[in-house]
Order: sequence, then C-alpha cells, then structure tokens
Amino acid sequence: MRKPSPDMTWHYEIKEYYDHADDIEGVNIHYLLTPLGGVPDWENLRVTRFMPLAQSPMHPNGETAMGKTESAASTAGRLRRKILKLPQTILDPESGMPTDRYLLHHYFEVFQDGYRQYSPLYTEELHTGADTPPATPESAGDSNAATDLSLTPALVKKEPA
Repeated sequence: MRKPSPDMTWHYEIKEYYDHADDIEGVNIHYLLTPLGGVPDWENLRVTRFMPLAQSPMHPNGETAMGKTESAASTAGRLRRKILKLPQTILDPESGMPTDRYLLHHYFEVFQDGYRQYSPLYTEELHTGADTPPATPESAGDSNAATDLSLTPALVKKEPA
C-alpha cells in the first residue's frame, strides 16, 4: 500500500480581501468547518488568521508583473491574501465516516481608522475530491479521461449567509 504524500493530506483554499479604503490597518479572517447542514460553533471551533497584503512581483525595470500603470500597482498593494490549510476530509457525525464534502464558514474582521468592523458571513460547500478513486492506467493515456478532481477548484457554492 502506497503512503499518501504530505501534500495530499491537506486541501488549500485561497481567500482574498480587497482594502476598500486607504486607512485599513489590518484584516483577519475567521473561519470554521462543519458537516453539510451543520451549525457553526464560533465560540469553540473558530480559527483566526491574519491576512497580509499580497505583493505584486516587480520586474528589474521597476514595472509590476501586471504592467506599467500605477493603478495596477496600487490595486495589488490593497489586496490581501491568505491560503487556508484545510483537511481533505472531516468526520460526518451522522454516518461516523470521513467525508470530503463539508462547509467552510468565514467572515472578515477589518481594522480601519482605529475601529473594528465585520463583513457578512460567507458559507461555501467544499468538495476536496479526497474520496475520488485514482485514475486507472488505461484511462491515464486516454485524452477523454475524466479530470482528476483533487486538482480542480473546490469552490462549489458561495453565498452570503
């Protein structure tokens, strides 16, 4: 039996927040996971992570990777990004079995001009593809073979709660 690689034990979700004003001092993302239909327990299960500003790569001549315009550089300077390291599966309390379908609940805490504000609550259904059987050797060479779901985006549904 082949041991799974360390990268296959986690599912990564990228979350972004755009600073809508110049006086944003910091942003945290608060999140937790529940089974499908689960109710979030923010008091006991919340995880909080700081969201750093995303840096746009600079070319040797001083241009950003997005181009020469200052607006592109300022837009990149106001974008915050955090990669959430989530499990491939969680325990389904109804069946007692691991499941690769679950809900990610999150909201943003924004520190602006000395005050704290909160975004709406967002809920997304994730399907990590961890329960997807690996491709068979026959289908590996078939150009019409199904895409490996473990490499496809996991965002299935995104809506404010």
